[in-house]
Amino acid sequence: MKIDIALLEGQKLQASFGKHQIISDQSVSAGGEEAHPEPFDYFLASMPLCAAFYIRKFCEARDISTDGISLTQEHSTIGEDKYHKAFSIKVTLPEGFPEKYKKPLLAAANSCTVKKVIQAMPEFSIQIEE
Repeated sequence: MKIDIALLEGQKLQASFGKHQIISDQSVSAGGEEAHPEPFDYFLASMPLCAAFYIRKFCEARDISTDGISLTQEHSTIGEDKYHKAFSIKVTLPEGFPEKYKKPLLAAANSCTVKKVIQAMPEFSIQIEE
């Protein structure tokens, strides 16, 4: 997938891909207006959103209601390296959720594509377009 980035006014940026656009901004302390999430915030949100997608698909395939299911993600820094993070996603299930599906539901959430790509240690390349 190709993603094009436009530099907008102030610290705002726009990512365009397919039929979609995402606008990011920076905090006031970084010269922005906080009018939109920062790029790192979109990255953070992508993981629980992806896990929730797989949970929904799991439930739909078994005709289990998703009412009352929610996810919460938290992260912390490990050690001295500010970039070494630990992520924890907690899934809240409604009362009466079938016990036999709890472990398989977590397995479905763990099949999240975002998580798998991060765990595979992607490679990045940034260069000047000539």
